Amino acid sequence: EMFKRDKYQYKTMRLTQNKIEEITLPILGEEGLLLIKELYGKENVSEFDLAKRTKYDIKIVRKMLYLLYNNNLVGFNRKKDKEKGWYIYYWTLIPESIRFIYFKRKREQLVRLNEKMLEEEKELFFICPNDCVRLNFDQGMDFEFHCPECGELITQDTSNEANIAKIKKVIEKIEEDLKKEQRDVKRVIIKEKKKEAKKKVVKKKVVKKKTIKKKPVTKKKVTKKKPIKKKVITKKSKISGTSLRGKKKTVAKKKTVKKTIKKKVNKKKK
Repeated sequence: EMFKRDKYQYKTMRLTQNKIEEITLPILGEEGLLLIKELYGKENVSEFDLAKRTKYDIKIVRKMLYLLYNNNLVGFNRKKDKEKGWYIYYWTLIPESIRFIYFKRKREQLVRLNEKMLEEEKELFFICPNDCVRLNFDQGMDFEFHCPECGELITQDTSNEANIAKIKKVIEKIEEDLKKEQRDVKRVIIKEKKKEAKKKVVKKKVVKKKTIKKKPVTKKKVTKKKPIKKKVITKKSKISGTSLRGKKKTVAKKKTVKKTIKKKVNKKKK
């Protein structure tokens, strides 16, 4: 959980050569510092170029690189040499892994130092007059307060306060380094926020230039027309003044009467 909180912190930490050397020194020893100097700030460096610059044998260089690779501190790309037919490896430091390991070790170191300081404050320690060993009370009881190496009688160590003061100084230094890194991280975050804000302002300006303001369209008031009622006009005959509808019916009746009369006359003639 502690390392999860520092995730952003270690990703944005400023990586220096001293920090890299501090991490790689326990892995490679002092001989590996020359190799780290040649890798620092570069990408895809050939293993043969590293051997020439460090003046180490290619086998020693490869051994060191594989140790760093096993600790996830370097990565590689390989390319086939067309003339000779073998693969050449090109190496690069992995900054994120180095940052993560740096923070992890600092945190672990703080935990160990705090535990040691509590032990120094609570426990009684005994030392050999020949500086062979330093034992706590339980360990001294096991050896009957005699040195397990030279057999001399061990005496109580009175330098507890001095040891506690030294441990406190180391703890303070580590905490100061981590606080400094946190301040650097805050600066990076503020810079990133400012850049994002500037980009947003620029985008807004570009959008304003492109968009043309259109005049607001005024809607005309639509007046509803009143429905006109159609008048039914009935035509009247000129003579009697009656409507044509009634006239048509009377004409049709007269025609039917005439037809029946004609039929009767024809029958009589026969």
